[in-house]
Amino acid sequence: MALQRKLSGVFVRRVFDQVENNIGLERFRGHVFPIDEQPMHISWLNKPEGLLDKLDPTVGGDFKSACALHTAYAKLTPVQATDATFWESLALTDLFPYMQERWHLKKIADNDKLRQAVLNHFRVKSHGLIRQGLAGLWWLAHMSVDESLPNKYAYTEMLFRNYTLRFIRLGSGSLIQHREAALGILSYLYYNEKQIGGITENIANGLTSHFNKLGATKQLTFLGRDFFYREMEQHIEEFKRATTHHRKDDDELAEEEWEA
Repeated sequence: MALQRKLSGVFVRRVFDQVENNIGLERFRGHVFPIDEQPMHISWLNKPEGLLDKLDPTVGGDFKSACALHTAYAKLTPVQATDATFWESLALTDLFPYMQERWHLKKIADNDKLRQAVLNHFRVKSHGLIRQGLAGLWWLAHMSVDESLPNKYAYTEMLFRNYTLRFIRLGSGSLIQHREAALGILSYLYYNEKQIGGITENIANGLTSHFNKLGATKQLTFLGRDFFYREMEQHIEEFKRATTHHRKDDDELAEEEWEA
């Protein structure tokens, strides 16, 4: 089995610096992204076979792609998975065809929109790991997978059904970085979704605000999932009444327009 390839940080930074300056955008419309360096090999990581064929480059296919990506790179530790260059390298090499199709790069005629699409979804810097096109899929699956369930990705599937919870609240906040917190919150929502009337934006806002305030007085990183489940149970009625105050930024509006 072949070892996983990775581009140098110097090469990756140069690519995105060029994109920032509207240089070489046509490379993202080509069949293969041109690489003018010899990629290094990661000695401890095998390249997964057939991964590209398991990814679904559609809006509705994000959950399937997340499961496939997480399974393929299941041996990554959280520390290793914070390596921005690793995910950016995958986006420019092995999984470039998926990224190109997922974000409709060949269909974007306007160079300014193409530039923004590349910076938003290929590069980690723009929105962090969760909004990068590959890292976000892996991390959301990693934080929600529960090996004790018959379907270990049951919570993941629920998370991917809810845009507000996935991107704006849990996905973009520090809470998702504590796996026990994520599992406690998601397990409560999973088993009580119908009873509470669905996962509304109010609930997403309310739970995020609650745990952020709680984090100022408690070391949440030392608490297990049962604590977070009980907090959800005790405060769900408050969360239902929380104010909906999120205003979509230009990137979110553009993303929804591209995915329509």
